[in-house]
Amino acid sequence: GSEKDFCEVESTFNGLHHDDFLGTDSNGEEIDKAAKKQLDEKRLAAGAKVTNVEYTRTDWNKALVEFHLESDGNSVISQYYVTIKDKKIIEARHVNGLMGIIKAGWLSDYHSIRRVQSYQHVDKVVFEGYISPFAGGARVN
Repeated sequence: GSEKDFCEVESTFNGLHHDDFLGTDSNGEEIDKAAKKQLDEKRLAAGAKVTNVEYTRTDWNKALVEFHLESDGNSVISQYYVTIKDKKIIEARHVNGLMGIIKAGWLSDYHSIRRVQSYQHVDKVVFEGYISPFAGGARVN
């Protein structure tokens, strides 16, 4: 591909990634939205090209995304397990094989629970507009 300026795709990037985006790169390093943006800026400046994008939904808010990344004459197939919130990607984990997909699914569920806990207000857990039946110490017998 040819070198491109990130300004050409910045609105698409912002429309695709949630403000609270978290993910991992191909080295397993944790990245946030700003770091992901910098990584994509570098790739575009180097003329990287993404082709053959496949999207397989695995749950109501999760999908496996596979694509070919061509850069500097090399072609790499990458897979990411993504979680969607408010029609944007809130989490994207680079995965390798079935065990990587299972681990990414478990971590995504764990982070979803942590997000719910972050919405706590005065002994009431509010998530997506619903109050938990367990708010105020209610227990299941």
